[in-house]
Amino acid sequence: KGFRAIIRELRIGDEVTVYGSLKEGTLNLEKIELRELNLVVERTPKCNKCGRNMKSAGRSQGYRCKRCGTFSAVKDKVIVERAIETGLYEVPPVARRHISKPLVRMRMGDKIIHPSR
Repeated sequence: KGFRAIIRELRIGDEVTVYGSLKEGTLNLEKIELRELNLVVERTPKCNKCGRNMKSAGRSQGYRCKRCGTFSAVKDKVIVERAIETGLYEVPPVARRHISKPLVRMRMGDKIIHPSR
């Protein structure tokens, strides 16, 4: 169940390599390598005058504060903390296919390995 928690922590912009199989329209993941984590998230800007979140003025029209009318053309970029780190993750042994090699037995060079047990 820890593997699902890792998958749920993924965000748009993360670079991953997946190992597994595709059978009858179902993707079965065996391992996942997190190459790079996206630490920057774009959020709706806050008003400089009153501190409230601005609302979209429409597609490609920027953001406007409903309370005081302040305008901003771009989203705010915020650096976020992530609960996961780069490296290799695998499913628990009970979920593994019989031919899958455990990460602890693979030679992965200098990659960080996060075994399931």
